[in-house]
Amino acid sequence: MAALLCACSVTPLPPLDNAHARVGLKTEAANRLQASRLDGEPVGGLQFPDLTPGEHRLEVRLFFEVPGGGGDVSGSFSAGERRCILAVEYADFAAGQHYQFHASRRGWGPAGWLLDASGNKLATAREVRCGPGV
Repeated sequence: MAALLCACSVTPLPPLDNAHARVGLKTEAANRLQASRLDGEPVGGLQFPDLTPGEHRLEVRLFFEVPGGGGDVSGSFSAGERRCILAVEYADFAAGQHYQFHASRRGWGPAGWLLDASGNKLATAREVRCGPGV
């Protein structure tokens, strides 16, 4: 049993050095959120690497469930997963600071914000696209 618990544990991130900024990802428990691109280049993991200070463009993939949109002959509705890409640009990432890219669903669409460590909104994300190929 202990081996199973250890296999599922998440390795903690190393402490943030004073030369970089860190962006965490947050969404509701029913959704999935992962890093997609940093400054136009694909990200090789689920999280963003630590950033150099200055301007960056972050893209994330948000997966969330929505009602099927139509009933079958019995009148019931089925749920489906929607996939969207959100992007945010921010010019003032500061060394030694923690940020959070928060994304969630708003009805059938996505919404996202870049927040500082105190939870203040720094920038609003825009929807790049949604669809099955995302």
